[in-house]
Amino acid sequence: MVSGWSMHGKLACPYCLENNKAFTLTNGGKASVFDCHRHFLPHNHRYIKNRKDFFVGRVENDVAPLRLSGEELFDVVLEYGEIVFGLQSGKQKFPGFGLTHNWVKRSMFWELPY
Repeated sequence: MVSGWSMHGKLACPYCLENNKAFTLTNGGKASVFDCHRHFLPHNHRYIKNRKDFFVGRVENDVAPLRLSGEELFDVVLEYGEIVFGLQSGKQKFPGFGLTHNWVKRSMFWELPY
């Protein structure tokens, strides 16, 4: 919430972005990230090869995605420009919301000098 990234839907993970493994539940229709982050564990971790307690029969072989540096992330946030907040703003969304990103606002914390 503080950064401006929405934690809802299939793009809830700000590290995986469009390379996520989220799926929609059959009966409920909600996005689920169950068993989507085992690839962040070390390759010798006991859960990587665990076929019983996660998706049945699935071993995690994928490599974790590279994390964006602070400068790279700042450049991405700058691409979305300004957005108006308050009662007069209505429902605004940056182009591509829910498809390529989950940015809902540009937080004031991006304006602070570091």
